[in-house]
Amino acid sequence: MVTVVRRTLHDKIFIIALICAGLSLFIGTPQLTAINWATIGTLFALMISVQLLRAMHLLDTLRDWLLVKSHDTRQMCQLFILLAFGGSMILTNDVAILTLIPIFLTLARRQHLAIAYPTTLIIMAANLGSAFTPIGNPQNLFLVTFYHVNLFTFFKLSTPLMLASLTLLVALSWRLPRLPLTVTPTKSTPISRSQIGLAGGLLSFIMLGIFNLVPISLVIIGTIVVGLMINRRVFRDVDYALLLTFICFFIFVSAISHNPAITHWLNQLTQTAPSVYITGLITSQVISNVPAAILLANFTPHLSALFLGVNIGGLGSLVASLANLLALKQLLPFNDEQPLHHFLIVFTALNGLGLFILGLGGWFYLHL
Repeated sequence: MVTVVRRTLHDKIFIIALICAGLSLFIGTPQLTAINWATIGTLFALMISVQLLRAMHLLDTLRDWLLVKSHDTRQMCQLFILLAFGGSMILTNDVAILTLIPIFLTLARRQHLAIAYPTTLIIMAANLGSAFTPIGNPQNLFLVTFYHVNLFTFFKLSTPLMLASLTLLVALSWRLPRLPLTVTPTKSTPISRSQIGLAGGLLSFIMLGIFNLVPISLVIIGTIVVGLMINRRVFRDVDYALLLTFICFFIFVSAISHNPAITHWLNQLTQTAPSVYITGLITSQVISNVPAAILLANFTPHLSALFLGVNIGGLGSLVASLANLLALKQLLPFNDEQPLHHFLIVFTALNGLGLFILGLGGWFYLHL
């Protein structure tokens, strides 16, 4: 318990969100009813299921399988990109980055590879892949619960972005160097198929709750019970700081939404689908795409435009997605070998390119 509290209080993203929530009290008066507890509860259930999968070493096994299939460094990087892209759809972009980036950096160091370009593509893959499912990232989870989106509508909206994103990532990955691969995979922990089946069933159960096919309260209780049955230690590893950060986001958004001047300004910016889309893209660059989604959803019925705006808006600046900041933390130990400023230059350039290409594609898609 002490460890969990200490880890939470030392989480820089939570501290920043808490400060922003506190400062927002000088702008407007927040309403506690604005906190979407269904989203918070669903996120908690999702975190438990993800920690169960991590405890089963599923990604470690997939990593070793990918290394066996790799013939050179380019293919190794491409497979990591695909794993981040696909894994983030189920395990969230945060977990994909926290799990894969350290593994990749260790392997890249052994191969003496320049890490900036492939690492950036892995980060982009996690952010873009997570947009495909309602559980892939926090903003999707919020949008689905806020707008009460059904399964067909969501995937009809997310599939074109997924295909465009995958095409972009594959194209960019062909610029990776192609060198002989000398890394041998490490021995991974055996996986219990029964436990994986139970965890997979739990994820499916959570999906039913997200789409209102099962009461969300039942989903939360069921997830807690399954977690206690399989591995109680997963509750220690849940990112409670992220849950509190989300609550701070809701308070921040509620406060500024009750400021008449800001409300009038946002109402003017969210009248049409194209304006919502552009506002989502720009706002994400400044305050990150999760709070941008929470903020703008209160002012517009244009789900498609907002979905595309905040998900494509996860590209671009370092703060556009919280997952970017998590990735930066993983890179700090490697600063002595390969300067961090070089990574930031490559990161900004590639994300800027991706933002331009997909942003332009999203604009034309909305006008079809």
